[in-house]
Amino acid sequence: MKNKSQHNLYEHSEVKVKLLGKYLQKYFNIMSNTPYVTMVHYYDMFSGPGIYDNAGEGSPMIILRELKEAHFRAKARKIDMSSKYNCVFNDICSEKISVLKENVVASKVHYSQIGTLNYSNKDYKELCPEIIENFSKLAKGEKAFVFIDPYGYKDVRFSEIKDLLRNKNSEVLLFLPTHFMFRFSESGTPESLHDFIEDIVPRDQWPKSKTGLDFVQNLKNAFQAQLGEDFFVDTFIISRDKNQFFCLFFFTSHIYGFDRMLDTKWEIDSEDGRGWKYNAATFDLFSQSNVQPNTSKFERYLGDFLNQIRSNQELYVFTLKSGHLPIHCTQILKKWQKDKKLVATLLNGEPARKSAFYVSWDHFKNNQVAKVYFSLK
Repeated sequence: MKNKSQHNLYEHSEVKVKLLGKYLQKYFNIMSNTPYVTMVHYYDMFSGPGIYDNAGEGSPMIILRELKEAHFRAKARKIDMSSKYNCVFNDICSEKISVLKENVVASKVHYSQIGTLNYSNKDYKELCPEIIENFSKLAKGEKAFVFIDPYGYKDVRFSEIKDLLRNKNSEVLLFLPTHFMFRFSESGTPESLHDFIEDIVPRDQWPKSKTGLDFVQNLKNAFQAQLGEDFFVDTFIISRDKNQFFCLFFFTSHIYGFDRMLDTKWEIDSEDGRGWKYNAATFDLFSQSNVQPNTSKFERYLGDFLNQIRSNQELYVFTLKSGHLPIHCTQILKKWQKDKKLVATLLNGEPARKSAFYVSWDHFKNNQVAKVYFSLK
């Protein structure tokens, strides 16, 4: 008998696809408004039927809807979308793919002028090497995004994620049932978990996790260590019940992709930018309450970082790697400037204009020269 979650979309699963949709809304808008990207390949490796028995919409419907909206936004602005999209929805269950096809047609969420739409019902282990081979042949101007939301984790290996990222033109969003993985690691680790971990680090080098959150952090650290400094790894934690932590892992080689994913996380979790927690009493996927961002810990880290002179570009990278947004950094710098604790100087040594911090992607991209240097008195 199949798991109920394969037939119904529950709250924690809805959060997965909402995060995916919110991020790809930004991603598609960027791709559609740049002359440098001609084709975007989107792969959904475990797509499911698109619409579940409880009427919940899965990732294929969310993605096609975001693509449709991006297309008509560009059309309304009389912008010719230079990018075309090749969407591939795969599920090993042919019945789910048949239902998905029917749901896509009935919902009218795909138009041929947006790009191509393909379906397959291959085993993940069969499809993944094919995609890796396709990625090695991507032409200039082609980008790719892969969503991996497996039924478990026994067939998924990090070495495959690494290969999918090798060309540096792709991004991957991976869901892992980290609660079950952590629970198994504490009580007789099954062979499937041993195999998963040993694909990342030797078994005897895997650190012990005291909590489920420790387990998530250990995974993130191991992924980052394996990929190296040219890549960014981010997490989005989904708390379903007390001490039940599931996690989406995001991988990219592009710092702006990392920037946009952080922005998406803070839209959902405006207090910590960390994840989502279910509250049955006040269930709301994305609360619009006036919660203030918690930046106290980041402020301490930033203060330590400015014990020596740093450029605006260095601050941008440091801020993102700390899990925060440029606006958080700017707010702290303004406060320090008001308290006369901050020293901000131009390249010629002259004092910088008040509140002119230039900590943003716009002042980082294209290898721009640093504008301002900062330190604390």
